[in-house]
Amino acid sequence: MRLKIAPVGDGVWENGVNEKLTGARRARIAAVVLVAAGPLSAQRVEYGGPTILSRGAGTLMRGGGEAIRLRPFVRLTGFYDSGLTPFSLDPQGQVPEVNHYGAAVEFGVLGYRQWRRTVLGADYRGNYRHYPAQTYFNGTDHHLALGVAHQVSRRVVMSLRQQAGVFSRSFGIPDAQGFLDPYFSPTPRNELFDAQVYYLSSLGDVTFQMGRHWSSNLGGSGFVVRRRHASLIGVQGWIARGDVARRVGRNHAIGFDYDYVHFGFTRLFGTADGHGVGFNWAARLGRRWDFGVRAGAVRLEIKGLRRVTLDPVVAAILGQTTGIEAFHSLNYLGRGDARLSRVFRRSRLGFYYSRGIHPGNGIFLTSAAESAGVDFSYTGFRKWNLGASAGYSRLASLSEQLGSYVSYHAGGGVGYQMFRHTHFTARADARNFEIHGSSFRRTTYHVSIGLAFSPGEVPLSLW
Repeated sequence: MRLKIAPVGDGVWENGVNEKLTGARRARIAAVVLVAAGPLSAQRVEYGGPTILSRGAGTLMRGGGEAIRLRPFVRLTGFYDSGLTPFSLDPQGQVPEVNHYGAAVEFGVLGYRQWRRTVLGADYRGNYRHYPAQTYFNGTDHHLALGVAHQVSRRVVMSLRQQAGVFSRSFGIPDAQGFLDPYFSPTPRNELFDAQVYYLSSLGDVTFQMGRHWSSNLGGSGFVVRRRHASLIGVQGWIARGDVARRVGRNHAIGFDYDYVHFGFTRLFGTADGHGVGFNWAARLGRRWDFGVRAGAVRLEIKGLRRVTLDPVVAAILGQTTGIEAFHSLNYLGRGDARLSRVFRRSRLGFYYSRGIHPGNGIFLTSAAESAGVDFSYTGFRKWNLGASAGYSRLASLSEQLGSYVSYHAGGGVGYQMFRHTHFTARADARNFEIHGSSFRRTTYHVSIGLAFSPGEVPLSLW
């Protein structure tokens, strides 16, 4: 097969010379379309230029890194959890806090498969966990991320991305941050309770190359989140988006984007609709650093119901002090994103900041959201790999009179290849979250050690 195109890091293609589809070229194409897979290693992904943030690429897609073929794994772990928070009350009328140990079997597959014009990426992780003395928390979690892209023609590429799963631990879902920006899709990440959550998110994009320097992208997504307990509100919605970008030399790109977002809620009257615009700038700083910034604003219209305090005269007649009223509010909010990453052949370092709107966590509904953090992974040792991350997030409700939700988290893991297909793994995570203006505060920990079994010549990285 001969190509007349060369990939440009974010799914844009640029005119090039005829050449056969070599291993390095295939790896670069894989970097463009594997927006769902997890950690990678085996083939080098070459730098393809700065990435426009409005297209949702992760740190690995901004240059460098490695990729592995589809690789299954099974892991047996023992763990200790503190601060488990069920959706219930104890005899004193307080939300209980449970500490206990348990065991789990985990299984999954990650990596990619490629054909002549199509690449498929997959990251599936499932488990069954058992707490000997706290069977209420027994259960299973499943997380699936798929990405497929097809080169329709020299100037057109189509991609589909899918995320779905069910989980009960408030630490939330794993981040496929090597390929997909983890904050690009409104999946649940700030749950207050260790209670079952179901989520589904579908994204589709078409990227057009308009000449040597100009490109455009049209995309859309739909998502659904459901929570098992009736008092926790679910959400469904969709997003339509588009952008146009121009490459300025090899190391810079600028662009403008527009999106429309709609949120609807279960068991609750109310909707939220927003129109957003943004300016994008991306640059390569030096030989290894990539930087992207997106700044703009959103016009958000919210309709719903809320509780209000009644006039004393009305309260005396009705015999109650509060009531429910319909409301309509119009909000103008600033939003922005920034990413700074450095990607090597076997390691990745990234910093991020994001500010925008989010459908909430079941108690907080449509909210102004802010998050920031850092993540790092390294597989440079012959038999060792490690990963670490830390971050902050905040939700401020735009539809209810609630105090803000604030969360801090940090964690890290290490793996060692004991034998050819056998790996020792250990991980520790901590999370502190609270609601300002209330007495609810919680600090939770999760520590695990285990053995993993997976074919492959390089250490298994699950971080």
